[in-house]
Amino acid sequence: MAISENGTKLAQLVNPQVLADMISAELPNAIALAPLATIGRKLQGSAGNTLTMPKYGYIGDAKDVAEGADIEISQMSTTTTEVTVKKAGKGVEITDEAILSDYGDTVGEIKNQLKMSIANKIDNDLFAALATATLTASGSMNVAGLLGAKAKFGENVDQPAVLVVSPNNYVKIAENILTLENTDKVLVNGVVGKVAGLQVKVSGKVNDTTAYIVAPGALGLELKRGVMVESDRDILAKLTVITADEHYATYLKDAS
Repeated sequence: MAISENGTKLAQLVNPQVLADMISAELPNAIALAPLATIGRKLQGSAGNTLTMPKYGYIGDAKDVAEGADIEISQMSTTTTEVTVKKAGKGVEITDEAILSDYGDTVGEIKNQLKMSIANKIDNDLFAALATATLTASGSMNVAGLLGAKAKFGENVDQPAVLVVSPNNYVKIAENILTLENTDKVLVNGVVGKVAGLQVKVSGKVNDTTAYIVAPGALGLELKRGVMVESDRDILAKLTVITADEHYATYLKDAS
Protein backbone atom coordinates (compact mmCIF):
# COMPACT_ATOMS: atom_id res chain seq x y z
CA MET A 1 0.00 0.00 0.00
CA ALA A 2 1.48 3.31 -1.06
CA ILE A 3 1.69 6.21 1.36
CA SER A 4 0.08 9.41 0.16
CA GLU A 5 2.50 12.28 -0.31
CA ASN A 6 -0.04 14.47 1.46
CA GLY A 7 -0.17 12.20 4.50
CA THR A 8 1.25 13.30 7.84
CA LYS A 9 4.67 11.83 8.46
CA LEU A 10 6.37 11.46 11.84
CA ALA A 11 9.38 13.34 10.50
CA GLN A 12 7.15 16.38 10.08
CA LEU A 13 5.87 16.19 13.62
CA VAL A 14 9.22 15.50 15.28
CA ASN A 15 11.72 17.73 13.51
CA PRO A 16 15.01 17.69 15.45
CA GLN A 17 16.26 20.96 13.90
CA VAL A 18 13.07 22.81 14.78
CA LEU A 19 13.13 21.45 18.34
CA ALA A 20 16.82 22.35 18.69
CA ASP A 21 16.22 25.93 17.55
CA MET A 22 13.27 26.33 19.91
CA ILE A 23 15.09 24.89 22.92
CA SER A 24 18.24 26.95 22.24
CA ALA A 25 16.19 30.13 22.03
CA GLU A 26 14.27 29.43 25.24
CA LEU A 27 17.08 27.90 27.31
CA PRO A 28 18.65 31.13 28.70
CA ASN A 29 15.30 32.22 30.13
CA ALA A 30 14.77 28.78 31.64
CA ILE A 31 18.06 28.86 33.59
CA ALA A 32 17.19 30.58 36.87
CA LEU A 33 20.67 32.02 37.54
CA ALA A 34 21.46 32.93 33.92
CA PRO A 35 20.68 36.67 34.43
CA LEU A 36 23.41 36.74 37.11
CA ALA A 37 25.96 35.13 34.80
CA THR A 38 28.09 36.47 31.99
CA ILE A 39 27.21 34.20 29.08
CA GLY A 40 30.04 33.63 26.63
CA ARG A 41 30.42 31.74 23.40
CA LYS A 42 34.19 31.87 22.96
CA LEU A 43 34.40 28.13 22.40
CA GLN A 44 31.77 27.99 19.68
CA GLY A 45 33.26 26.99 16.36
CA SER A 46 36.69 26.37 17.85
CA ALA A 47 38.54 23.21 18.78
CA GLY A 48 39.23 22.23 22.35
CA ASN A 49 37.19 21.76 25.48
CA THR A 50 38.99 24.01 27.95
CA LEU A 51 39.04 27.74 28.43
CA THR A 52 41.19 29.93 30.66
CA MET A 53 39.03 32.55 32.32
CA PRO A 54 39.96 35.45 34.61
CA LYS A 55 38.95 35.21 38.26
CA TYR A 56 39.06 38.26 40.52
CA GLY A 57 40.24 38.01 44.10
CA TYR A 58 38.76 39.79 47.10
CA ILE A 59 40.44 43.05 48.17
CA GLY A 60 39.88 42.34 51.87
CA ASP A 61 37.55 43.72 54.51
CA ALA A 62 37.28 47.45 55.06
CA LYS A 63 39.15 48.86 58.08
CA ASP A 64 38.62 51.68 60.55
CA VAL A 65 39.88 55.02 59.29
CA ALA A 66 40.85 57.77 61.72
CA GLU A 67 39.87 61.37 61.02
CA GLY A 68 42.18 62.87 58.44
CA ALA A 69 43.90 59.54 57.78
CA ASP A 70 44.22 57.95 54.36
CA ILE A 71 42.01 55.06 53.35
CA GLU A 72 44.01 51.90 52.73
CA ILE A 73 44.39 51.13 49.04
CA SER A 74 44.43 47.53 47.88
CA GLN A 75 45.49 46.29 44.50
CA MET A 76 42.99 44.22 42.58
CA SER A 77 44.32 40.72 42.06
CA THR A 78 43.44 38.60 39.09
CA THR A 79 44.03 34.90 38.75
CA THR A 80 42.86 32.49 36.12
CA THR A 81 40.72 29.41 36.31
CA GLU A 82 40.59 26.56 33.84
CA VAL A 83 37.04 25.90 32.68
CA THR A 84 36.33 22.45 31.26
CA VAL A 85 33.38 21.92 28.99
CA LYS A 86 30.93 19.19 29.95
CA LYS A 87 27.98 17.66 28.18
CA ALA A 88 24.50 17.40 29.69
CA GLY A 89 21.88 15.40 27.91
CA LYS A 90 18.44 13.83 28.27
CA GLY A 91 16.26 11.67 26.08
CA VAL A 92 12.67 10.52 25.78
CA GLU A 93 10.79 7.78 23.93
CA ILE A 94 7.42 8.41 22.37
CA THR A 95 5.12 5.96 20.60
CA ASP A 96 3.62 6.60 17.19
CA GLU A 97 0.15 6.49 18.68
CA ALA A 98 0.94 9.25 21.18
CA ILE A 99 2.40 11.51 18.50
CA LEU A 100 -0.32 10.93 15.92
CA SER A 101 -3.15 11.41 18.39
CA ASP A 102 -1.27 14.50 19.65
CA TYR A 103 -3.44 14.56 22.74
CA GLY A 104 -2.32 17.51 24.85
CA ASP A 105 0.38 18.69 22.37
CA THR A 106 2.79 15.80 22.85
CA VAL A 107 5.57 17.32 20.72
CA GLY A 108 5.33 20.63 22.59
CA GLU A 109 5.60 18.79 25.90
CA ILE A 110 8.69 16.94 24.65
CA LYS A 111 10.31 20.28 23.85
CA ASN A 112 9.45 21.76 27.25
CA GLN A 113 10.59 18.70 29.18
CA LEU A 114 13.96 18.51 27.40
CA LYS A 115 14.49 22.25 27.84
CA MET A 116 13.75 22.19 31.57
CA SER A 117 15.88 19.07 32.06
CA ILE A 118 18.96 20.74 30.59
CA ALA A 119 18.20 24.10 32.24
CA ASN A 120 17.96 22.51 35.69
CA LYS A 121 21.27 20.70 35.19
CA ILE A 122 23.03 23.95 34.25
CA ASP A 123 21.40 25.67 37.23
CA ASN A 124 22.72 22.92 39.51
CA ASP A 125 26.23 23.57 38.23
CA LEU A 126 25.86 27.34 38.67
CA PHE A 127 24.82 26.79 42.28
CA ALA A 128 27.85 24.53 42.73
CA ALA A 129 30.01 27.37 41.42
CA LEU A 130 28.44 29.76 43.94
CA ALA A 131 29.44 27.38 46.72
CA THR A 132 33.12 28.08 45.93
CA ALA A 133 32.83 31.79 46.78
CA THR A 134 35.59 32.91 49.14
CA LEU A 135 33.85 35.97 50.60
CA THR A 136 31.65 34.74 53.43
CA ALA A 137 29.72 36.21 56.34
CA SER A 138 28.03 34.71 59.37
CA GLY A 139 24.91 35.98 61.05
CA SER A 140 21.22 35.47 61.60
CA MET A 141 18.69 35.43 58.80
CA ASN A 142 17.17 38.82 59.58
CA VAL A 143 17.57 42.40 58.41
CA ALA A 144 20.51 43.07 60.72
CA GLY A 145 22.29 39.92 59.57
CA LEU A 146 21.74 40.77 55.91
CA LEU A 147 23.02 44.31 56.36
CA GLY A 148 26.11 42.89 58.04
CA ALA A 149 26.66 40.55 55.11
CA LYS A 150 26.21 43.40 52.62
CA ALA A 151 28.91 45.35 54.44
CA LYS A 152 31.39 42.77 53.16
CA PHE A 153 31.07 44.43 49.75
CA GLY A 154 32.78 47.53 51.15
CA GLU A 155 32.17 50.65 49.09
CA ASN A 156 30.12 48.56 46.65
CA VAL A 157 27.56 47.87 49.36
CA ASP A 158 24.76 49.47 47.34
CA GLN A 159 25.39 47.55 44.12
CA PRO A 160 22.34 45.69 42.78
CA ALA A 161 22.31 42.13 44.04
CA VAL A 162 20.03 39.17 44.64
CA LEU A 163 19.56 37.31 47.89
CA VAL A 164 19.02 33.63 47.13
CA VAL A 165 17.45 31.80 50.07
CA SER A 166 15.78 28.51 50.89
CA PRO A 167 12.01 28.41 51.40
CA ASN A 168 12.49 28.06 55.17
CA ASN A 169 14.78 31.08 55.35
CA TYR A 170 12.33 33.03 53.23
CA VAL A 171 9.73 32.52 55.95
CA LYS A 172 12.11 34.08 58.49
CA ILE A 173 12.35 37.35 56.55
CA ALA A 174 8.94 37.36 54.84
CA GLU A 175 7.48 40.04 57.12
CA ASN A 176 10.35 42.40 56.23
CA ILE A 177 10.14 41.93 52.47
CA LEU A 178 8.96 44.99 50.55
CA THR A 179 7.35 45.14 47.13
CA LEU A 180 9.64 46.19 44.28
CA GLU A 181 9.17 49.75 43.10
CA ASN A 182 8.49 50.73 39.50
CA THR A 183 12.04 52.08 39.25
CA ASP A 184 13.59 48.77 40.32
CA LYS A 185 15.11 46.65 37.57
CA VAL A 186 14.23 43.01 38.19
CA LEU A 187 17.53 41.11 38.18
CA VAL A 188 16.22 37.52 37.95
CA ASN A 189 12.92 35.83 37.25
CA GLY A 190 10.85 34.89 40.28
CA VAL A 191 11.89 37.74 42.57
CA VAL A 192 9.38 37.99 45.43
CA GLY A 193 10.37 41.46 46.67
CA LYS A 194 13.31 43.11 48.38
CA VAL A 195 14.79 43.29 51.85
CA ALA A 196 17.82 45.24 53.07
CA GLY A 197 18.19 46.55 49.51
CA LEU A 198 18.45 43.02 48.09
CA GLN A 199 16.05 41.43 45.66
CA VAL A 200 14.86 38.11 47.09
CA LYS A 201 14.84 34.88 45.09
CA VAL A 202 13.57 31.68 46.74
CA SER A 203 15.19 28.43 45.62
CA GLY A 204 14.89 24.85 46.74
CA LYS A 205 18.49 24.34 45.61
CA VAL A 206 19.80 26.29 48.62
CA ASN A 207 19.91 24.59 52.03
CA ASP A 208 18.75 26.18 55.27
CA THR A 209 22.28 26.89 56.53
CA THR A 210 23.37 28.86 53.48
CA ALA A 211 22.20 31.90 51.53
CA TYR A 212 23.89 33.77 48.70
CA ILE A 213 24.13 37.45 47.87
CA VAL A 214 24.90 37.49 44.16
CA ALA A 215 25.68 40.51 42.02
CA PRO A 216 25.11 40.33 38.25
CA GLY A 217 28.21 39.04 36.50
CA ALA A 218 29.44 37.04 39.49
CA LEU A 219 28.97 33.80 37.56
CA GLY A 220 30.16 32.67 34.16
CA LEU A 221 28.41 30.38 31.69
CA GLU A 222 30.28 29.38 28.57
CA LEU A 223 28.27 27.72 25.80
CA LYS A 224 30.19 25.53 23.40
CA ARG A 225 27.32 25.32 20.93
CA GLY A 226 23.57 25.51 20.73
CA VAL A 227 21.40 22.66 21.91
CA MET A 228 21.57 19.63 19.63
CA VAL A 229 18.46 17.49 19.21
CA GLU A 230 18.54 14.14 17.41
CA SER A 231 15.96 11.44 16.85
CA ASP A 232 16.07 7.78 15.90
CA ARG A 233 13.49 5.13 15.12
CA ASP A 234 12.83 1.81 16.82
CA ILE A 235 11.13 0.02 13.92
CA LEU A 236 10.18 -2.99 16.04
CA ALA A 237 8.41 -1.11 18.84
CA LYS A 238 7.31 1.66 16.47
CA LEU A 239 8.49 4.48 18.66
CA THR A 240 10.79 7.45 18.29
CA VAL A 241 13.75 8.20 20.56
CA ILE A 242 14.57 11.90 20.94
CA THR A 243 17.66 13.19 22.71
CA ALA A 244 18.92 16.69 23.46
CA ASP A 245 22.33 17.74 24.73
CA GLU A 246 24.24 20.92 25.48
CA HIS A 247 28.00 21.41 25.80
CA TYR A 248 28.80 24.12 28.34
CA ALA A 249 30.95 25.17 31.28
CA THR A 250 30.05 27.02 34.47
CA TYR A 251 32.42 28.85 36.80
CA LEU A 252 32.65 31.53 39.45
CA LYS A 253 33.82 34.64 37.70
CA ASP A 254 34.08 36.85 40.80
CA ALA A 255 35.09 35.03 43.98
CA SER A 256 33.60 37.81 46.13
